[in-house]
Amino acid sequence: MSSFWQLFKANLKMFLREKEGFYWNLVMPGLIYIALSILPIGKLADSPTRYSAYVLPGIIAMTIMQGGIYSLAYWMVDLKSRGIIKRLLATPIKQWQLALSLVCGRLVIVVIQVTILTLLGAFAFHATFAPYSSPGDYTGFAGNILSTLLLVLLGGAIFLALGLIISRFAHSYDSAAPITSAIGLPLTFLGNIFYPISALPPALQTFAKFLPITYLADGLRQAYLYPFNFEKIGWDILMLTIWLIIMLIVLASVFKLKED
Repeated sequence: MSSFWQLFKANLKMFLREKEGFYWNLVMPGLIYIALSILPIGKLADSPTRYSAYVLPGIIAMTIMQGGIYSLAYWMVDLKSRGIIKRLLATPIKQWQLALSLVCGRLVIVVIQVTILTLLGAFAFHATFAPYSSPGDYTGFAGNILSTLLLVLLGGAIFLALGLIISRFAHSYDSAAPITSAIGLPLTFLGNIFYPISALPPALQTFAKFLPITYLADGLRQAYLYPFNFEKIGWDILMLTIWLIIMLIVLASVFKLKED
């Protein structure tokens, strides 16, 4: 396990030292959220609540998705282009140690992102967790907090695994760009982020119901906007768990630590 922890700390340090990564992963999501909260988009989106509160869980879900599909995938491609993967091949590092250290290191970043966005929403736009279902009901509030943490970890693991899968087939930025766009754009605009999927045409609604980000955004929205309801949020957690199993099976079958 010493190799895993060394890789974990190295990955975390490398990410935190990159100014561009810090901007795109921590600053830009906040700026997008501020812009959406200030602009009168809520009237067009016909959101069931104040739009700054409604869109916050969606922006969090989008940020988690982009961290895997874009950030991690491009980062792995960059490691290949700089020959770092080739150097790793000369060490006794196992494939599962590399993959697990990458995912765990990025999950720490995901938790930081979620915390920053939540604090921004709370202090700037009064978008906080749902009130207690009754006075003194701390159990429901704790349920929403714990559910949010579980949803974030599940969603983060799903999209980070997807990022590793993308990096397996992309050997350069030029080859990675169309793959990430083809996957990321439908998830962004059909994934329950900016508006309810009920606003989509019926055919697209059916497609959106198969997307993991739909359940991530919905679960986070349930936790942030409504009193704790295990039946509703439990369904989102179940669907994300199924998606995580699928991603892990695919990752285990295609991910190879080698230079192409």
